[in-house]
Amino acid sequence: MEASLRPKDPHGPYKVYGVDISYFTGKLQAYMQYKNIPHEVVDGYDLGKVFFHTGIKKMPAVETADGQWLFDTTPTIQWFETIYPDTPITPRSNALAFVSLLLEDYGDEWLWRPAMWWRWMPPISRRALGTKIMGGAMGAPALWWYFAQRQSREWLWGDGMSKTNSDNVRDMYFEELAFLEAMFVKQPFLLGSHPSAADFGYFASMFRHFGNDPEPAEIMRAQAPHTYAWLARLWSTKATDLGANQTWVFPKGKHWTPLLDRIANDYLPYLRDNAIALRDGKSRFDYLGKNHTFYRSKTTNYRVWCLEILQRRYQALNLRDRKRVDALFAPVGGISKILTAKQISAGMDKMFDVPKASLKGTHIRLSEPRGWRLGAQPRN
Repeated sequence: MEASLRPKDPHGPYKVYGVDISYFTGKLQAYMQYKNIPHEVVDGYDLGKVFFHTGIKKMPAVETADGQWLFDTTPTIQWFETIYPDTPITPRSNALAFVSLLLEDYGDEWLWRPAMWWRWMPPISRRALGTKIMGGAMGAPALWWYFAQRQSREWLWGDGMSKTNSDNVRDMYFEELAFLEAMFVKQPFLLGSHPSAADFGYFASMFRHFGNDPEPAEIMRAQAPHTYAWLARLWSTKATDLGANQTWVFPKGKHWTPLLDRIANDYLPYLRDNAIALRDGKSRFDYLGKNHTFYRSKTTNYRVWCLEILQRRYQALNLRDRKRVDALFAPVGGISKILTAKQISAGMDKMFDVPKASLKGTHIRLSEPRGWRLGAQPRN
């Protein structure tokens, strides 16, 4: 990427370890392009190198010019916001800033399952992406069928999806398109004139999976052209193009109701039940939500940490801002009960306190949760 390095940034330029089909690499790339942060994308299939320096096999990972490392897009982007504070992606209102964080988290975590469905269930997408990944990672594109089967088994059939709810997982994509299309008819970005964290959270799945994989991309072009245009807009827009005068818009309108309902009655309860399963030492749990049900879903430490962060941010709001958030979700039953409940700790704060010095030359390695394998890291 061509960009002039700002003198005030002693850590750049940066190397981003990722690949051009990666859910979260796309999210981070879009952000760094928007902020005009000097970087180059290098081979993210070499997760061994990332693990050697960080102790974690995750993409994307960022290497700084002074030998530090960042991983996980949410804390990585939050760190970059401190280095590049101009035209922030966090709205000025604390209430709206919390909504932006919640939408980012929802986009990151809730849309993962339908993104995997549309990549690995339709035959055309399964073969195309399996061939590309096996060719890039292993130099063996003919083994696409093996990788495709592994992915669908690991992240769909092995994580709460069954023949009973497969169509519901598929249709989660259409639910999001209905919301986004109604939104982008009205304004260029989710919360106003400029991109927020919410845009980048949604962008992860909508760009690299839904917007580029063969079948879902054709559906988006045909059924949600304004959403398709938003992908191109976010991918190509620079903060300097939009200027420093930001106009933020608090959510309002009937088109928001189905999304707020999914967050209040499906996503946050899913995070709560996952946290309870972790507390109780269960590796799997049955989730029965208002709109979606997943039996024998995997218990994930990372999602316990996600809920912790949301609870902390919500509880840190002053009374006025909390009432404003509560009023937004009141028509769909509210979210305060879950966000004020006793926190269950994932013990991951230290892990995601980035940037970190390279582990090269030490005997220290961060623990690698089971299942973090090539092309199948759990999240973010």
